[in-house]
Amino acid sequence: MFISILANMSILLVSLYGYLSYYANYGKFHSFFKANETVINSVFVTMVGTLLLYFAIVVGGARYDLRFLLLAFTVKYFGAKVSVISATSLMFVRLFWGVDHHISIAIIYSLMLVIMLPVLKIFVSKLKSDIIQLLFLNYCCLAMGNFLNVIILHNPLKDIQIYGFLYVISTIMIFIFYFMINDIRRMQKQSSHDYLTKMKNRSEFQNKIDMLVKKEKVFSLAILDIDYFKMFNDSFTHLVGDLVLLEVGKVFLSFETDKINCYRIGGEEFAFTFEQTELRDVEKELEKIRLTVQKININTLLSNEEVKEVTVSIGVTHVSTFSDVDNFMLRADKALYKAKESGRNRVVVSD
Repeated sequence: MFISILANMSILLVSLYGYLSYYANYGKFHSFFKANETVINSVFVTMVGTLLLYFAIVVGGARYDLRFLLLAFTVKYFGAKVSVISATSLMFVRLFWGVDHHISIAIIYSLMLVIMLPVLKIFVSKLKSDIIQLLFLNYCCLAMGNFLNVIILHNPLKDIQIYGFLYVISTIMIFIFYFMINDIRRMQKQSSHDYLTKMKNRSEFQNKIDMLVKKEKVFSLAILDIDYFKMFNDSFTHLVGDLVLLEVGKVFLSFETDKINCYRIGGEEFAFTFEQTELRDVEKELEKIRLTVQKININTLLSNEEVKEVTVSIGVTHVSTFSDVDNFMLRADKALYKAKESGRNRVVVSD
């Protein structure tokens, strides 16, 4: 029994670490991966679940393994759709291990999961703590199997011993997995975000542009530059310059949505991408951003220093043809240069 549990634990640990490491270091470069996440994640979970079944504890023909823990994490991090597809797939996989008097439990358990997992996803989303969500999902998935075994097999003493062991092991595994996930996410954020402003960095910006161009999605690109930024560093200190960057970054991040993304692409230079938004609406949004930046009062954050107001110049272009990537980048840069020449602190749309 211990060898089977250790094998299950090893499969889950290696699979989780491998998946998250790939996603953190390589997955972001593959648009195919992101475009087919539901299918790929469902296949991945089914494959891991099949391995867990293969190394299951077999007692009197009944198979005990950590699939319930796999599905708990699937609901939490992949969503209800992937978990339902995976639970259904694993039900058919279980049939390959032969039809016996335990197969009815396996089928009923899988059907219960298909029905209950979307409901559990909605319920746990209201819980604030990730670790509490995972524990709740784990215990619910495990309790369903425990209940069916007791009702159908009428052997509660044996089940109490096995399931008690599974409750303890799965609880320990949840805490291990939780800290692994947080650690990998921290590493991923460090590699994809600017350390000062917490905005996505130039690498992420290039990945986004590549994805939009490859999928030929209509979008607008804005390049923003802090006016007279050199003055903040030269006339005061680099600490004041960092403070300006930090405050401007907060403003930009406050405008982020699913369709609007901001990036720090160089010293005092930033970029915005607006997906499937009319250019006139983009221009209005950029005006709001420009005016919000202008309201930043650095003086209140310093001790008796007179600092010139913070403003940004913005150049924006609309992208609807995808034959020449450098061309629309150049158009946005030219619009920015025109904004600078025209007196700064303004939005200029490329011709």
